[in-house]
Amino acid sequence: VDFVFAGRALDSSRRPADLAGEAARILRPEGHLVVLTSSAGDAYSLRSLQALLPSLRLLRSREINSPDASTLRELVFQKLQPTTASTSTENSASNCTIGDHKMQLLTHAEPLIEEEPLKPWLTLKRNIQNIKYLPELADISFKRRYVYVDLGSRSYGSSIGSWFRKQYPKQNHTFEVFAIEADPTFHPDYATRKGVTLLPYAAWVKNDTLSFEINGDPGKEDEAKASGHGMGRIRPTAGKKMSGKVRSVQAFDFAEWLKQTVSEQDYVVMKMDVEGTEFDLIPRLFDTGAICLVDEVFLECHYNRWQRCCPGERSPKYQNTYEECLELFSSLRESGVLVHQWF
Repeated sequence: VDFVFAGRALDSSRRPADLAGEAARILRPEGHLVVLTSSAGDAYSLRSLQALLPSLRLLRSREINSPDASTLRELVFQKLQPTTASTSTENSASNCTIGDHKMQLLTHAEPLIEEEPLKPWLTLKRNIQNIKYLPELADISFKRRYVYVDLGSRSYGSSIGSWFRKQYPKQNHTFEVFAIEADPTFHPDYATRKGVTLLPYAAWVKNDTLSFEINGDPGKEDEAKASGHGMGRIRPTAGKKMSGKVRSVQAFDFAEWLKQTVSEQDYVVMKMDVEGTEFDLIPRLFDTGAICLVDEVFLECHYNRWQRCCPGERSPKYQNTYEECLELFSSLRESGVLVHQWF
């Protein structure tokens, strides 16, 4: 057909991605699609809608008054010729450019904590009250799927059940949840959890078998698990002095998995608590272009923080400093990634 008038159908549809795809399919090259919407008033939402129509280009965007006196946005698209339509997607590219629609969100993000906290176990935990969540800043309606990826998820109640499902503003959307946790202590906890896919591996920069150190209190495994602490944290041991148990675990290339699992048309939230390997995983996400597939990041950065148990002493577990963590957060935001300091 030469012309499709979608009206406000995308606003009311429970599957706007499928509706947009069908409208694009039946249009002939150079045909026009007109959409009326109340959900594309911000740059992020508009870019999300455009991502659902990769074979069309936006010709015009303007505000109009609806019969009920509310304000709508009229969008006019034209279907491209097959030779000019984009055949590449961001999740297949080795590099990507984060768009202005994401850069604009950062102007509303909460400020980073510039000065190293003397009591990080309190300061960083309280910081969650200051977080400006992406769904509070923009409309996320025009997405094909909604995905939450928890790297270093530990038990279900550690963050998925206690925070994400209870507190994260989802705008009434249902999220697919992926829990990535290599510590077998926590695996049985996911056996009966509906809507959660457990990946019982370690997120890494390549597919490999790694030796990991498990730091825990001997003889207190059951007590620790009951409190959500499991057998202790798992971290790569290469080149490090080991003080706990050592176990071999299967690791996988997280960036490549992400590119095969989600697309630019999906809404992806990621929490990363990976015991210092964030300094390896984050650069890998940039190198592969996978970072462009993530909409919002909650990152716990591990450094030689002041210890709660021993005033005046720093943790010997990590060599990185708070300044290096702050540099990591700053570089992410400067690149257009909406990242928050996690605890």
